[in-house]
Amino acid sequence: MPSWNIHLEAGDRVARKIKFSGQKRKEFLFGCLLPDINNGYINRVKTEKPHEATHYTYDKKSSLNFYANYKNEVDKLDPLCLGYLFHLYTDGFFNYDFYRTIKRSPLGEGLEREEKRKIKHHDFWLYDLNFKHNLGIKNLSEAKVLAKAANKISVVKITPEDILDVENLLVKGEFNNNSKKSKYLFYTKKRLDTLLEDMIKSFSNDYLGEKDA
Repeated sequence: MPSWNIHLEAGDRVARKIKFSGQKRKEFLFGCLLPDINNGYINRVKTEKPHEATHYTYDKKSSLNFYANYKNEVDKLDPLCLGYLFHLYTDGFFNYDFYRTIKRSPLGEGLEREEKRKIKHHDFWLYDLNFKHNLGIKNLSEAKVLAKAANKISVVKITPEDILDVENLLVKGEFNNNSKKSKYLFYTKKRLDTLLEDMIKSFSNDYLGEKDA
């Protein structure tokens, strides 16, 4: 799965594309992180849930499963639900590309899936260093508004304090401190730049009505 600055970079580009601003933009970007929060990504939340639950991986088609449950909200461009869907779509798009391409690469020959997963996470974490984002949450009152919006999704149980922890970690840049001197093992930055743009275009075609000519 892509790491959080990648999710927020992609989310920021989509927010500009659909002209989300103010509170809508904030809810959308928070939705872009939300599937990871309750499954212990930050190891601080009061309620942890399995990855399979928060990512709707009933049959390995998580974005489609989520859309089936929240179609009305997504179609109306509810910012929180749209952001949640976009996170799942981003995960699926990046993961599919990685496992499809490494399968045909000499680098992947003889490697177990766990070894491949480590290569994937290494390159995604390294790419994450190209971006620096936060949600712009200034106080507990703003966090309470986001928590209320988030908890309408049935698998979510988020407190305002959880949200402030997330924002604090983003502001301090406490993620991904181990990859700063590393080199890509499989991808290149150029290839990941292209993958990010292709993913946004694909999502726009599928859910925002921006069909290719």
